[in-house]
Amino acid sequence: MKILQTVVDENFTQTLDQWAGEIQKNYSALFHIFVPYELEDGWQQVQQAYRDLEQVFPHPQCIGCSANGEIYNGSITDGQIVVSATICEDSETRIEVLSCQAVRDSLERDALLERFLEIPDLRGIEILSATDYQRMEDGGNSLDRLPAEVEIFGGVAVGDEAHPSYVFVNGEAFSTDGTVFAVYSGSNLHMEATRMFGWKAIGYPFEVTRSEGPVVYELNHKPAYEVYNHYLHIDKDKNFFYEALEFPWEVEVDANMDGYIRHAKSVREDGAIVMSSDIPEGSRIRMTYGDPRRMIDHTKRAGERIRAFAPDALVLVNCMGRKLFWAERCNDEVRELARFAPSVGFSALGEIMRYNSITLLNNLSIVAVAIREGDVAKEIAVDDSHVVQTAELPITARLAIFINTITEELMEKNQQLNDMLFKASHDYLTGMYNRGAIESMIYNTSEENWYLLMFDLDDFKQINDTYGHAEGDGVLQDIANYLVPQVKNSNRIDVGRWGGEEFMVLGLGYTRAEIMEIAECIREHVKNPEVMHRPITVSIGLTKHQPGESAKDVIDRVDALLYRAKNEGKDRICSDI
Repeated sequence: MKILQTVVDENFTQTLDQWAGEIQKNYSALFHIFVPYELEDGWQQVQQAYRDLEQVFPHPQCIGCSANGEIYNGSITDGQIVVSATICEDSETRIEVLSCQAVRDSLERDALLERFLEIPDLRGIEILSATDYQRMEDGGNSLDRLPAEVEIFGGVAVGDEAHPSYVFVNGEAFSTDGTVFAVYSGSNLHMEATRMFGWKAIGYPFEVTRSEGPVVYELNHKPAYEVYNHYLHIDKDKNFFYEALEFPWEVEVDANMDGYIRHAKSVREDGAIVMSSDIPEGSRIRMTYGDPRRMIDHTKRAGERIRAFAPDALVLVNCMGRKLFWAERCNDEVRELARFAPSVGFSALGEIMRYNSITLLNNLSIVAVAIREGDVAKEIAVDDSHVVQTAELPITARLAIFINTITEELMEKNQQLNDMLFKASHDYLTGMYNRGAIESMIYNTSEENWYLLMFDLDDFKQINDTYGHAEGDGVLQDIANYLVPQVKNSNRIDVGRWGGEEFMVLGLGYTRAEIMEIAECIREHVKNPEVMHRPITVSIGLTKHQPGESAKDVIDRVDALLYRAKNEGKDRICSDI
């Protein structure tokens, strides 16, 4: 397989004559035509270019679209229509194109899928689309029913309000809401797709609490614009797109998949953000920033995989937003990849690629598809002295603001979370574990040898009635001040307030003598007037878990032993161990 390229200029027809001898009539060839989207007579030039192709090649197969930069001779060029010929050199390889498809419902999608399934040795499907995001996503979901080894890739045509995006097949009329396909097949054909991001997630996730299609109204129930205003000090002005482009969003998918990137296009007066593609309501996003070194590193690693694949040709789809981000250095990544094989492609509004058997629309990425006919013949020889030098882009000031602000808020939110967790598991008066927490520990213990010690303050009601509840509260706090530092002095024991004036102690791995000593220390301590608000006595129940016994059985038994101690005169330990 090989690639020939040219631009549409005064020498175009002579170049086609030179190509004629290199394209054998018996083999398949695919022509790509990528058109600068702002070119006023772009479509007329495309039609003329196709007529010129027809003069040299019988029934040339051609797909193309409007673009924001066309890959020519390993670099991105602007302002010129680029024509590329991908020529199959193996007689078994076939590339076929389908007419503009405005696939609008499930029946049409199923019919298209069946058409693909009938193609023998199907290896890949290239997609150029000008349709809306929802139909594109529905179409991708349908194509995901194809075998996992079939590569699906492509890009979204570029346009603006004055210049609608469009796609086309051959010299037919272009479509502003359709999709075109190039189907690659062959028993000796090999294809491998990869993608490059390099954006670094920062901060904690935000929840998309209100959105509709690509318009995000609220994050965490606040106007979406506040994220850019509060953390990055980006204003609502004509520079919003370019400044926000440095901080796109990573939309979380699930634990088994990388997220996908979306960038802000504009901000509305009501604080809503218009994103590059749909953001589902209820999804979680994180801010990211473009780290040039990280991005180049991702591209270099992808380049090593491409080099090992040893392709004959590369299809590159580079995001328009990524091109704008790099500005005058937009060719660094493309050149890095194009070292390994002749390349065809364009800068798109979005990049399509199947990843982990799911076809996704990406933003701010590069999709690279390596294509080879036959087995790897030998390792590709390239000039490894080519080293991309990355310059610092002017984002450090805003990045510092973001990190400083978000760090302070994270610390505050972590403290709030810790306070909530503490309140949920601890008694408000004594600061000890509450009943729910200590009961959960009892039911969830995995220790075979464990004891329960339950005690109750004798005649506690008289203290409240005689001296007031404040005095009673002081007695309970004195008990806690003793139990927590003195009794709970290792990970083998936990203590908690069971309710009212009752307390529970869970002991793990103690001997009978050790647990009896703990019980006796508690009984003696509460009678010491030097450490308690008022001397008081306690009644204690003590029991041991028996093999095969449920936690409830042990709790019920220690409760009965406690009340037996009370009935037998109080100020005593009643045990069955």
